[in-house]
Amino acid sequence: MNRALMRGPLCQACRHDIVRSFSSFCGISTPRHSLPSSRYTHVNARAFSSVPHLRSDISPNPLESHPPAPSDKNVQVDIETPAPPQHIPWYLQEETPIAESQSVSSRDHLPELPEDPPAILPILLEYTFKDLGLDNLKLFDLRHLETPPALGANVIMIIGTARSVKHLNVAADRLCRWLRSTYKLKPYADGLLGRNELKIKLRRKARRARIASQSGAIVDEKDDGITTGWICVNAGVVEEAPAAEQEDFQGFEGFGAINAGTRVVVQMFTEEKRAEVDLDGLWQGNLDRARRQKQRELEGANASGAENGATQQS
Repeated sequence: MNRALMRGPLCQACRHDIVRSFSSFCGISTPRHSLPSSRYTHVNARAFSSVPHLRSDISPNPLESHPPAPSDKNVQVDIETPAPPQHIPWYLQEETPIAESQSVSSRDHLPELPEDPPAILPILLEYTFKDLGLDNLKLFDLRHLETPPALGANVIMIIGTARSVKHLNVAADRLCRWLRSTYKLKPYADGLLGRNELKIKLRRKARRARIASQSGAIVDEKDDGITTGWICVNAGVVEEAPAAEQEDFQGFEGFGAINAGTRVVVQMFTEEKRAEVDLDGLWQGNLDRARRQKQRELEGANASGAENGATQQS
């Protein structure tokens, strides 16, 4: 009986439905003559397939799923398809122009030269900026001010910032070597530790730390004499003064022979130490006071000259 049912028209219709659903799933077109006759279609009017539509079977373009009406055959629909993005490697990409205000900041430029500068000054500024790598350079012309005797008279001061304590010591050492080898000067770097001195101080610091750890005490050495953060390189006299100026020089300059030549001093700081000492504000204030005093003297001289002229006319 089961074999009779399997051979019957109902089983054949089920087999045709299975084949049709499998062929629609695989995308194979079935011929018309392989489908069952119309008298068997009433057995299973619903498609024997619970498989959902594949994503590839769904048209991504809404115009394809809804074709235009037959009356609109002559109407051409222009659809602008976006061009696929082309990958451009980084070495072929065009750089965006940088504004002039952003390209050069206040930290990345050389200061202006004063009037009648010595010949070594522009070369020294360029070497300090490019080769030594000091930032935020500032130049103060102190040739007409009273400076400390340790610096000498007629001083031009350069102030720069190093990136770290190690950079500070390396830059000061290289500057002294460059001045000795290139210009035969005798610079003196106050605050720069020699190699043997640095080894001795490091050995003493390690011994103090070892003794403190054994006794259970805490050693707080903020100023250990190694990480000073400030080195003053005095290049000495870089330009001799004329003989007439040396004879007229009446100032006091430390001890020893008097030399009225121009001196250059390079002050090197770390960023924290420079903000703490504020040497820029100190010398800028002195220059501003000297400028105001000179202006008052000129105004007083002009006023006295006008009074003398008025009295002579009367």
